[in-house]
Amino acid sequence: MVTCSMIIGLIFTPVGWVLLLAATVTPQWREFPQRPGYSLDLFFYDGLWETCREVTTLNTPECKPLPEEIAVSWWIQLQRATAIISVVMGALSYLAAHLGVRWWGDAPNHNLIGTAGVFISFWGVIYVCIVSCRAYQILAAVRDSSVDVQDKFRVGTCLYLGWLGGSIQVASGVVLMCNFSCQGKCFIRQDTGPYEADY
Repeated sequence: MVTCSMIIGLIFTPVGWVLLLAATVTPQWREFPQRPGYSLDLFFYDGLWETCREVTTLNTPECKPLPEEIAVSWWIQLQRATAIISVVMGALSYLAAHLGVRWWGDAPNHNLIGTAGVFISFWGVIYVCIVSCRAYQILAAVRDSSVDVQDKFRVGTCLYLGWLGGSIQVASGVVLMCNFSCQGKCFIRQDTGPYEADY
């Protein structure tokens, strides 16, 4: 029998996963509208893979890969690798949770579901850490007086997607972890049997 915790976890986990996937592939980790020294209708943004500029009046983005000196830095490589691993492992953990539910039978594997929940939460936390570190870098550059005003980007939309998606992953993983406590006792109803009434 499927429990409410299984249903809730299996519904919300893919929601968080889609948000993390969107945050990973979309180049809006940092943004700079109306950048000093450029036309006021130019909007600059970049992410893990591309840097873009867009004429806001025409809605025509021009994107190109990150400059090589930035792309080869250990920090960007670490962010890329960790983001990809988080997304892939989150999908595999979700698949494991489905296998644990055993839709084709009556006896779910509570240990597998709970373990999948642990991994879903873990990779959600990792992604939240990635975007939090990136946000810290961006805000530190804003506060740093030695950084040129043209390089003082602001936190981009994708970081908010990453925070939201990671938080949903963590919450849904915790819900799936509740199945550890269900093993062997969630579906057993104790019948007291015949009893004598004292009239």
